[in-house]
Amino acid sequence: LSASLPGLPAPGNFTRSRPFLQLNVGSVEKDTEPADYNPNSTRSEKAAGAEGTQYPWRFDEQVTFTVTTEDLSGPGLKLRLRVISDTQFGFLQFSGRPADVGEATLDLQKRILPSCLQQTLKSDKRRCVWCSPVVPVPLAHIKGGLLGAECKLGEAIAHVALLFSLDTDPDYLLDLTRPSTLKLQQTLRESADEMSRFIDSLPAAPPCCCQPYMGDIDP
Repeated sequence: LSASLPGLPAPGNFTRSRPFLQLNVGSVEKDTEPADYNPNSTRSEKAAGAEGTQYPWRFDEQVTFTVTTEDLSGPGLKLRLRVISDTQFGFLQFSGRPADVGEATLDLQKRILPSCLQQTLKSDKRRCVWCSPVVPVPLAHIKGGLLGAECKLGEAIAHVALLFSLDTDPDYLLDLTRPSTLKLQQTLRESADEMSRFIDSLPAAPPCCCQPYMGDIDP
């Protein structure tokens, strides 16, 4: 939804620096578009309960991931906030290299899935989605990160406000990560692999040398 970066100046007439989010789940990595600056935006801060914190940088963008069982048991959703700067000279625009600001990791099992509650789609009463309230996430300053002159490593240097939505019951997804379910899945995979190896080890059937018998047929 939005981001708060107290040390990042508002965009100017010729030079502007804008944040964007880099999101990672498993082996899949996606980037948002650079955020737009709206100093009058207060909707996210009120919803997130972060009184006194302003979220003027707005993404208003959906990022979709297809999550596997391995992803549910992995490190979770990794967030990295970065800033890209560009300078305008007449009709020419020059963009610099993105710079890191801060990072955070959200555990899928402990943080994201339990926060999603069932809702009925207004467009289709027969379908359901599971959505979270607005979640404020602090991002820790990292070594070499931008805006960290007065911030120690690991301290919150920025915040983002996020909303999560699922098309599958989170309780079902959590069941998939329980040890008994994982053990059953592993057993089934091992049994399938063993059966495949057994079939491959069987000798090939010899060619058929039999000739059809054409005897007398009584009328």
